[in-house]
Amino acid sequence: MEWQPIATAPKGGGAKMTTDPAWVEPPEILLYYPDGKQRIGAWDWYYADGGRGCVDGVAWVCMGELLSQHHDAPPSHWMLLPEPPTS
Repeated sequence: MEWQPIATAPKGGGAKMTTDPAWVEPPEILLYYPDGKQRIGAWDWYYADGGRGCVDGVAWVCMGELLSQHHDAPPSHWMLLPEPPTS
């Protein structure tokens, strides 16, 4: 696993509304912030530009909480989460 630029991060898709049959749930990924912190999060269209809950257009969330409230800048990189242990 290697860090990738945040512009390439998966954001779900197909539709902005989860009730749309084309909706694809975004995966949880590991995010890296310029302050050196790492968080697990997912992109939530509700908080993105044009979404009904848009605050700052940065829609990375963890357990329903906007991560931008805890960082001065948006994440710069991301990577997939490792596979869980098998035993």
